[in-house]
Amino acid sequence: MKREHGTGDMRAAKPKPQVPWLEWLAAGLGLIFALGLFGMIGWQAFNGATVPPAVTVEVEDIARIDGGYRVLFRARNGAGEAAAQVEIEGIVSGPEFKAETSRVVLDYIPGRSTRRGGLFFTRDPRSGALDVRATGFAEP
Repeated sequence: MKREHGTGDMRAAKPKPQVPWLEWLAAGLGLIFALGLFGMIGWQAFNGATVPPAVTVEVEDIARIDGGYRVLFRARNGAGEAAAQVEIEGIVSGPEFKAETSRVVLDYIPGRSTRRGGLFFTRDPRSGALDVRATGFAEP
């Protein structure tokens, strides 16, 4: 009697590997982060991230100090682009004295942010008209 042996492969069947739940979680979080990042970049591109700087200045406090007066201010860049070398000028003027000017340069104001600074005067800014404004900037 002759017996035929099968030529088929008799290896044991391996079970299909399961992907751990932690791997799925990490992939999902990465996808959410990537989509959020692309969404934020797209939103900035269409909503003024490339608008040139627009700096406004607001006086916060006036105080007497040794040798004169200090005027604290807040400079706000409401536009999307940053501004460098922002010059802030303050002028105190009155009917009975000559106008006094003080200037300061803020190094950098990022888009949609604020920076604080101060100006010094020898005359009391409350005794006359005080005008504080941004006079110029450079592109960073």
